[in-house]
Amino acid sequence: MKIYNSLTRKKEDFEPIEKDKVGMYVCGPTVYDEPHIGHARSAYIFDVVRRYLEYKGYAVVFVRNVTDVDDKIIDKARKEFKTEDLVSAVKAVSSKYLDAYHDDMALLGIKAPTKEPKATEYIPKMIKFIELLIKNEAAYEADGDVYFDIKKAKDYGKLSNQNLDKMEIGARISPGEHKKDPLDFALWKKAKEGEPSWPSPWGNGRPGWHIECSVMSSDILGNAFDIHGGGIDLIFPHHENEIAQSEGAGKKFAKYWIHNGLLTINSEKMAKSLGNYITIKDFIKENESADYLKLLFLNAHYRHPVDYTKEKINEMKIQKERFKILFQKLDRKFGSKDFKKSPSGKMDEIDKFTQEFEAAMDDDFNTPMALGVLFKMVGECNKILDTDQPGSLATLQSAMKTIVELSAIFGLSFEDIGMEKPDAWIGDAIAERERLRKEKKYKEADNVRKMLDEKGIVVEDTKEGPVWRSKL
Repeated sequence: MKIYNSLTRKKEDFEPIEKDKVGMYVCGPTVYDEPHIGHARSAYIFDVVRRYLEYKGYAVVFVRNVTDVDDKIIDKARKEFKTEDLVSAVKAVSSKYLDAYHDDMALLGIKAPTKEPKATEYIPKMIKFIELLIKNEAAYEADGDVYFDIKKAKDYGKLSNQNLDKMEIGARISPGEHKKDPLDFALWKKAKEGEPSWPSPWGNGRPGWHIECSVMSSDILGNAFDIHGGGIDLIFPHHENEIAQSEGAGKKFAKYWIHNGLLTINSEKMAKSLGNYITIKDFIKENESADYLKLLFLNAHYRHPVDYTKEKINEMKIQKERFKILFQKLDRKFGSKDFKKSPSGKMDEIDKFTQEFEAAMDDDFNTPMALGVLFKMVGECNKILDTDQPGSLATLQSAMKTIVELSAIFGLSFEDIGMEKPDAWIGDAIAERERLRKEKKYKEADNVRKMLDEKGIVVEDTKEGPVWRSKL
């Protein structure tokens, strides 16, 4: 199994620190607004990575943090809760939008993390971490603020592949900051009037953003752990600063860095000001299933950007419909009761597809290729059904069991695509169409078919007679 490591910029053999166990840390939400489909991509990608590692037999400890105190949260609190004191308002905002995030992860079918630490729960440990950095002369206090000394960071810029000298060109110190160097970053921020703050050796204040991930990950997963994940937009400065802090404290930190590409909408960056901002709830309300969004993500490699368009979502609906058509064919052929019995074992011809799927996923989680294997299996099942091969029930049972198992790695659900019970009017319309065809009134029969199509019902003529399905 190989993983592309953003730190070394090459694919590497995956060798976890502990045999059969994986420690995985992924940057979670800053809870100040409704999650959007860009957040969905990152959350989904690392859910797939986790599920596949578990499928391979690893015990995965999956940590996803929550930033529940931050400038953006404070700004939102001022706008949403003008009548309350700011400290209470910040708690209300962070609680409200963390609940929204959890609700949306459930809608997407994203597994809950093993641990979900909040920044505010870790402030005492952050203070101790900062004290260690000061002791190691990697950080300094300045008028109630504490900054990381960028000059003390070995190989700073190695993750983002940036040169420190070039980074300093044009860098400036903002008014009110007491940095030694423009690139130094805040570990602790001096308290501002009315804002949430905590006592510290440097006076009341709150932590900087970067420090929380270094502290949480090392506390839960240890000073060295296997995988650190997040969006490509976090490489600099967030992840670069995490490495500097952790190494400054004498910790080895993450072995493999995995970063996902970003999402655009109609080739534009998603933004409320552009009117192309789509929340997860709005997407599911409009499309009734998260699977179409998941299929869009699966069709691109996780490291590549994805452009969202309605046309592409319609293509994803057609992709899911391929599974639906097959499931319904199987129900008609064998009946749900017999077909859903567990097969006695996997067939050799099905095993080759499993091996092909795993080979794709073992190559840096190549989901487009792995998804293609699932559709190859669908095609093979259709061929077996069409040729009516002897012993086909056992082969198809094995194939469909395998499709369901492998699709579960992608969090795809097929519970909604079994046989449908027709309303009386559908059966009557199909019977009327058959009567007209027998009377060779083909134009009138075609009009009935068009009427059904307009109402979302697709009719297919087979050698066993007409069959129908509703459009996805």
